[in-house]
Amino acid sequence: MRVTPSGVKTFIFKYMIKSNAGKRVSRWITIGSYPELSLQKARREYYDLYEQVHDYGRDPVHEENEKKKIQSEKFTVRDFTRIYIDFGRLKERVFVDEEERYFKKDILPVIGDKFLNDVSVDDIEMIQHRIILRSKKNDIATRNGKVAVKHAIACVRRLFNLGIKKGLVENNPVKGIEPLGITGIRSRVLSFKEIWCFWNRIECLGIPPVTAKALKFALVTMQRSIEVRNMRYNAFKPDENMWQMERYETKNRTMHRVPLNRYALEIIEDLAPYTSASPYVFGATRILSPCKRLNPDLVPLGKSAMPQALLRSRKCLDIEDFCPHDLRRTGATWITAVGLPKLYARLMLNHSDGDKDVTGEVYVQYSYDFEKRRAANVWEFILDQIVSSENIADIPTLDELRERVNNSGLL
Repeated sequence: MRVTPSGVKTFIFKYMIKSNAGKRVSRWITIGSYPELSLQKARREYYDLYEQVHDYGRDPVHEENEKKKIQSEKFTVRDFTRIYIDFGRLKERVFVDEEERYFKKDILPVIGDKFLNDVSVDDIEMIQHRIILRSKKNDIATRNGKVAVKHAIACVRRLFNLGIKKGLVENNPVKGIEPLGITGIRSRVLSFKEIWCFWNRIECLGIPPVTAKALKFALVTMQRSIEVRNMRYNAFKPDENMWQMERYETKNRTMHRVPLNRYALEIIEDLAPYTSASPYVFGATRILSPCKRLNPDLVPLGKSAMPQALLRSRKCLDIEDFCPHDLRRTGATWITAVGLPKLYARLMLNHSDGDKDVTGEVYVQYSYDFEKRRAANVWEFILDQIVSSENIADIPTLDELRERVNNSGLL
């Protein structure tokens, strides 16, 4: 039995065997951990292994390694990626489609035809350098492609971790690299002037109405762009003025009810002449005005629709360094700046509070509709004060806005 300093007890079997070179080498096999594996069962495993080695001259470790090698040679990275993606969909991972995109674009072109056990550290390094070199030719690449590197290498790491669990490989080649990726952390928040410019100009720049409305909807609801793009009409509860996302539709796998303020409701109503025949509120259509025959087969807006629309219109909007996710951060920032506790922003954003106990995870199923409704109403009031101003000079300062919110009784 091996006992670690932390007290973990593990049954192991050690033996000596002649290698192919004729030298005696030491091997060991982990039988199991105590108390999950009882002493009686551990002894039975030990006797079986002892018999294989001393009575029949077998080498269980070598045999197991050979078995894994044969299994791994059945799978190229491309083959195993299909298994990995299917596994991700079975587990209802939110970003499995995004992972599939990274595999197709950056990973499989480099190592797709290699067997799992043949992938080396140099191959992973090549994936990194390939992304960096490509990003130098792309002006809109996030942090010179280093964010894309981080996500792509994370996909490879998870792929090989699954291979290890299935006994197809022993080591993860990602562990041996010098990572070039960085986290794409942003802190951009739109000012009151920028909110005014965005709201009053975004629909006047030739952007398809559905895309422009989706951007506005992301601002007024503070929800993720992927959730906005995939919003279904049947998730809208008009009797409650509520948008209900089920567990499989959210990033943290929790049901999320989003109260819809006046601005959000008006956007849904405005989109009916464009997308109401389809399942999706923000169905992908570039028509610039309502037509008599609506398409019932619209798919959701694509991932690039919203960021590309902003990229093309930033100069006209007079807003620099601006992406859709900044709209979500903007709403959360300003409702707390005028006096709402941070809890209200967290609830609207559907962020986990880190409460991992049984009570928090299992027994507390309160949806916090009251608190979220208050946050949505405060944000509606803030937007009223900003976007309804006649011009930029009339936009209130933060101090003035705080006073107006306090006098409104919404807090």
